[in-house]
Amino acid sequence: MVCGILIAFILVTILLKIAELYLSKLRLRNILQKHVLITGCDSGFGNSLAKYLDEIGVPVLAACLTESGQKNLKARCSSRLVTLNLDVTDEKSIGEAVQFVRSKLEKGQELWGVVNNAGLQVISAPLELHSKSAIEKTLQVNLLGVMYVTKAFLPLLRQSKGRIVSVSSDAALIAWPCRVAYNIINANIFRKEMYHVGVSAHCVQPGSFKTNIVYPDEMASKLQQAYNATDSEIRTFYGQNWLEKWKETYKNIPPIQNPDLSPVTDAIEHALFAKFPKARYRCGRDCQYEFWPMSLLPDWFSDWYYAMPAPDGAK
Repeated sequence: MVCGILIAFILVTILLKIAELYLSKLRLRNILQKHVLITGCDSGFGNSLAKYLDEIGVPVLAACLTESGQKNLKARCSSRLVTLNLDVTDEKSIGEAVQFVRSKLEKGQELWGVVNNAGLQVISAPLELHSKSAIEKTLQVNLLGVMYVTKAFLPLLRQSKGRIVSVSSDAALIAWPCRVAYNIINANIFRKEMYHVGVSAHCVQPGSFKTNIVYPDEMASKLQQAYNATDSEIRTFYGQNWLEKWKETYKNIPPIQNPDLSPVTDAIEHALFAKFPKARYRCGRDCQYEFWPMSLLPDWFSDWYYAMPAPDGAK
């Protein structure tokens, strides 16, 4: 009896996986009429995604923070791609971007997708070494910027019954130490809020990829500056030994960073144009085979495994 149930369970699981694989291959039609807005296209995932979607014929609205970002992207893409200036933390800039996008949509065309990609990491340090401005800057871009942009473009997305894709990170799976302002994500809430609206929301979780967010030397320099700027009591508690140990962890990052960003851009493209997109996409071997399994284990184990080195004053 038990053996029969087990065999039936295995067969059903296999059939479901086969069905999932088949359905995942199905794509929407008429993608040439489906405009996609991407934030943070100056570099990294946004830049690579804009070029990739342009290559396959998608009308891309590539939002950049800088003029140089727009010029560089235009030089590498077809005339179909349109660039615009967008500061996701500025209400006026967002409003102007909405009007610009509306002006670019001809009759019969629609804004199908918004890719919330703009993001930054000001500093990787314990909360006590975060300045008020560092916390606010991170939250303004990574949390509030996503909310501001999504809210502004929702009327257009409701008309098309389109999609929101938010690029998160492995921090959505593992609560990394020293990234207290960075470990934020709201894509799951979007998905539930818009369940009956016709707009779907999807989260892409990249692991370790080579982008401008992570530069070990720059991270070490910012950590040293923050350490020097804090008061003597906090410096004494953390201590020079702890500081050097934490700097050393930065040196372990480059060897595991994947310079090939295609796993992430492919995932975003699937979230935008698959008939049956996933709610979340885990990109990179580390994210799939280390961070996700670790997130399923008891908290005490991941707390111990990923714990920050002990401050000198805690010994």
